[in-house]
Formats: sequence, C-alpha cells, structure tokens
Amino acid sequence: MGENEKKEEKIVRELIRNPRISDNQIAKKTGIPLKTVNRKRKALEQMGLINYFTCFDNSPRGTGAFNAMHMYFVKFRLGITRKQVTDFILKDIPSKQELKHVRDAYVGDSDGNVIVIFVIESRVESDIVEIFNAEIVPKFAKAFGNDAINRTKKISLEMPVRIMHNYIPKSNTSNGRIRDDWPDDLIFVE
Repeated sequence: MGENEKKEEKIVRELIRNPRISDNQIAKKTGIPLKTVNRKRKALEQMGLINYFTCFDNSPRGTGAFNAMHMYFVKFRLGITRKQVTDFILKDIPSKQELKHVRDAYVGDSDGNVIVIFVIESRVESDIVEIFNAEIVPKFAKAFGNDAINRTKKISLEMPVRIMHNYIPKSNTSNGRIRDDWPDDLIFVE
C-alpha cells in the first residue's frame, strides 16, 4: 500500500468512527496535513466512495414506532431486467410516503432472475403482509404486468447485530458514533 492509500485509509477510518468529525480533528488525530485531509475527503465524496446518513432507530429498542420487521425476497419473471426494476424504484415511485414502511431495498439476482429485497417495518406485525400486498405488489404489477412476480419469500427479522461491516449497535456504538475505545484495527476499511 502506497503512502497516498495509507493516508486515505486513515481518513476513512476516522470518518467511519465518527462521520461528524471535522477535517481539523482528522488532521490532529492522524498527523495528516489539513489541506490533504480536506482534498482527499472531497475527492472520496465526489467519487461516491464515502456517503453519510443517519440511522434513526424506530425499533422497540429505539422510538418504538415500528415493532416488527420482515425481509421480503421478490423474484421477478424472466425477461424483466435489473435496469427496468432499478429505474422503476428510483424514478417512477413518486411519493416518499408511498413506501414509508420500506426500511431498506436492494436489487440483485437469483437463478438468472432479477430480485428485489425489501426490509419492511410496521407497528403491527400482521400489517406487514398487508403493506406488501396492498402497496408494493400492485406497483410492480402495474409497471411490469400481473405476472411480474415469480416468487416471494418472507423472513422475520428481530434486530441488527452488525451494520456496514463496522457498526455493532449496543456494543461498539455510543452517542451516534463508534466508541473512542474501539480499536482502530477492528474498523474495516478495504
């Protein structure tokens, strides 16, 4: 690993530990000049290699707004492409309120078919099947036909134990960031 890569790794490691850290604080902690930290951070952001977001805990351990969480695997019929599904999800679903119960969504493939994985949350567990069948399935049927969905599978989820390689809720996080005493060598940067 070259010197530039080592500097970037140190900067990214600090950002993983605390996404709200300032460039000044990174420079002080790593010994990397402030201008270098600023330039490298901006470049990593512009390349889309680092992104920042807030995870608001609506689970029973958080606000309690959502008491149940299910993961749905939706397998589409052959002939529906990843681009069609991705474009539909990103562009054609107009209202953020329409899919407010969808915590996460991923597009992938299984056996040559495009799949979408949804993590759906609700106050009442029995409502999730209604949300799926009344809100999500009709949107895909309208976009791709009534026979668009080949198969579904549902798994009940209880709680996250590891997120994005590094975040272990209730173990290594405190006050919205990774604890200071968490060892640097346990922060995954690749």
